[in-house]
Amino acid sequence: MGRLLLYIDSVIISSSFLLFQSIETMIYGFVSMAILAYTVDMVISGNKQTVQFFIFSKKHEELRHHIIHVAKRGLTVLPGVGGYSGEEVKVLMVIARKSDSQVIFRLIKQIDPDAFITMGSVMGVYGQGFDTIKGR
Repeated sequence: MGRLLLYIDSVIISSSFLLFQSIETMIYGFVSMAILAYTVDMVISGNKQTVQFFIFSKKHEELRHHIIHVAKRGLTVLPGVGGYSGEEVKVLMVIARKSDSQVIFRLIKQIDPDAFITMGSVMGVYGQGFDTIKGR
């Protein structure tokens, strides 16, 4: 929602230069627009921003233990096969609040700085520790 407003407002503010011929007015408009778009995104998503980690590490057992007991997050261990190497690997999948992501990164860096990690935003996480499923 915020991005859509951002794009529409960009067109409007850019075209205002033709009317006012003022760079200052245009810059003020862009700054105001960016703050508004960020605020709209924060109001809509609030503190419920959730991230998903896929962690590839040879030290998956130690990471699993620390994520569960230190970071206090659940995880799922997925079996995998390296596409290039053909080696079997264990992949740790962790769903966490965005505010917990720094704790998880710190643990990974301490235990296995060579781990391969992907982190993505997730919308609609339902279940224990997250939102409840709404419906009839």
